[in-house]
Amino acid sequence: MQASPTWHIFDTLFGPAAISFSINPFRLHELKLPRPAIEKSLATGDMEPSAGSHPLLKEAVALVKKYFQGQKIDSPWHLLDMGRFSTMQQRVYLQVAGIPYGQVSTYGQVAQKAGCPGAARFVGNCMAKNPYPVFIPCHRVIRSDGKLGGFGGGIRLKRRMLELEKAVS
Repeated sequence: MQASPTWHIFDTLFGPAAISFSINPFRLHELKLPRPAIEKSLATGDMEPSAGSHPLLKEAVALVKKYFQGQKIDSPWHLLDMGRFSTMQQRVYLQVAGIPYGQVSTYGQVAQKAGCPGAARFVGNCMAKNPYPVFIPCHRVIRSDGKLGGFGGGIRLKRRMLELEKAVS
């Protein structure tokens, strides 16, 4: 029987963030982007606070902190549970992870490159359900008219993240 996921809250330069994970095998379940009062958004009965001492958790936290310090990071594929996604979702997420730091692609461009032309709405749904923002940088996907589109962390955070990347790249 696998243990319930555990969460770990940590500070970034953009505010507190959280990672949900399990051990044996270690897998990240979700990354919650920085937001005030993040503890309230984690108020579920199946999670318990974590001391955050697992080395792979420390690796994930360090990557998120580096990102919010304005440093480029690579997606830690060995920590992500990609098997929970359909083949098409995996192709979309891999394509999004390949969008260069400081650049953006449209939902339609991602769909085309992922081998599902005309499926911009599917890409949008994948981005809305992306459990690994920053690692799979869904903030780099925008609408074809140049507007930002939606974002789980809010449009203000999406804009800040894109501005952070442009300032560095």
